[in-house]
Amino acid sequence: MSTGSCSAPGICGGARRRPPPPPEPALSLAADLSELSLDQGYHTLADCGPPRRRRDNSLSDALWLKILSYLEVSDLCRMSRVCRRWSRFVTRLLARPEPWRRVRAAGPLEVAARCAGARAGLCAGSAREWRMKNSAVSVAGAQLVAATFRNLTHLALTGSTSMDARALAPLVTDLMDLRHLDLTGCPNVDWPEWAWLESRLAARRPPLEYIDLTDCGAVSDAGLCALLHTCPSLQYLYLRRCTLVTDAGVRWVPSYCALKELSVSDCTGVTDFGLYELAKLGPALRYLSVAKCSQVSDSGIRTLARRCYKLRYLNARGCGALGDDGVEAIARGCSRLRALDLGATDVSENGLQILARCCPNLKKLALRGCELVGDDGLEAVAYYCRGLTQLNIQDTPVTLRGSNGSWTWYGTSVLIHAAARHKLLLTFSSWIFWFVPSTVNASEYARSGNFLMCSAV
Repeated sequence: MSTGSCSAPGICGGARRRPPPPPEPALSLAADLSELSLDQGYHTLADCGPPRRRRDNSLSDALWLKILSYLEVSDLCRMSRVCRRWSRFVTRLLARPEPWRRVRAAGPLEVAARCAGARAGLCAGSAREWRMKNSAVSVAGAQLVAATFRNLTHLALTGSTSMDARALAPLVTDLMDLRHLDLTGCPNVDWPEWAWLESRLAARRPPLEYIDLTDCGAVSDAGLCALLHTCPSLQYLYLRRCTLVTDAGVRWVPSYCALKELSVSDCTGVTDFGLYELAKLGPALRYLSVAKCSQVSDSGIRTLARRCYKLRYLNARGCGALGDDGVEAIARGCSRLRALDLGATDVSENGLQILARCCPNLKKLALRGCELVGDDGLEAVAYYCRGLTQLNIQDTPVTLRGSNGSWTWYGTSVLIHAAARHKLLLTFSSWIFWFVPSTVNASEYARSGNFLMCSAV
């Protein structure tokens, strides 16, 4: 008897074995990748035809040249790295004199002047404006600029700690057409001595009309005197935070120049005696800033207002000794004032009322920190100064009053209505509010939030 099971089909009823599956054909790497690509769906997309022309290629060369011609030289140099076509455009543009009229450079002055001169070639004589910021200025660099770009009219070398009188000298003596000089933030610069300049200038004087020496802490009275002697055509002079400047230097201003604008803000050495001398400028002076000159009082302001009666802008912020007498002299003597800053002074209600009546053409008035100013003075300002567009009453004791009209705000009813009629910009409690005329109820209008409130000042 056989113990083994019969494997024959249909005889002993044993299970029938299935034949093994045929071996799968080995797929190549290319076939695997093709199958994976089918899963991505790329081959099922409709044929979009040939790629479209890029939009910039549709513009003509003449149009691209016109667009790029509005860029400065420094921007054109960056644009030349985009593509070969733009590089050709830039090469054609830099061969013209127009792009070289304004040059904005970076890095050391000597390197920038050498590179710009080599790139400009014959167009170097077309340069009229040169601007650099936080650059290293040397005597050799200044001489190279003056020799390469001799026709400059505007020069700005701001924020340079290496700029000094020796580097400034060749710029003053060799640039024959220089009219605008900006040396803001150069702490070590002072004007060269007149004895040294006189031998090099001979009978010629540079036609400088604008000089900005803001934050040039090394400028002294002697340097200021040499500056005034060198530049008789000077009209705009800014000496903000030149702490070494005192009355001894300021007294020479009327002797050499007929200034239109002068700023000696934060020059604590300037006192009433300096204002006595500045008053000799007479009606030529239109702009004066003596902000934070703590030794300026009513006496100096009174003399100034009597003789400089065409003054348009006066900044006396922080002059703690200035009171109603000085403000009254300003109001009666300078009736053409457009902007006045009396912040942190001792002006009171009486002085403000006289100011409002005598200066109805005021456009800007700042009273920040005036602790003696109240609602009555602001009522007079709102009533008489109908053209006022900006009013700063931060840190003033203005009380809360209800308005009988359609506005409710911290202020007086007259001031509120003036704001509604003239779109007055008010600065109060470190926020700026812009009021527009409206006929709705004030409380409802305020709740709706339909007014503009900007960030803190």
